[in-house]
Amino acid sequence: MSRRLLLGVAIAIVATPALCAQFYIVRNDATNQCTIVEEPPTSGGTIVGDGAYGDRATAEADMKTLAVCTPPTTQIDPQR
Repeated sequence: MSRRLLLGVAIAIVATPALCAQFYIVRNDATNQCTIVEEPPTSGGTIVGDGAYGDRATAEADMKTLAVCTPPTTQIDPQR
């Protein structure tokens, strides 16, 4: 019984960090480019989107829809 309990605790300890992984969409203040990171930025970046995401796929899908993460289109003046 105690072996099973120890095995269960050991598995829980190993699996817990993977379950708690959070992803953030961060826009670089200097370049205005967005990236997905696993740690909140300490400087030089702004969290955009819905804050922390539980999985990377959701963060990637949301990043594609954010206007601040898409490169600006160049407007060509038709008068020129």
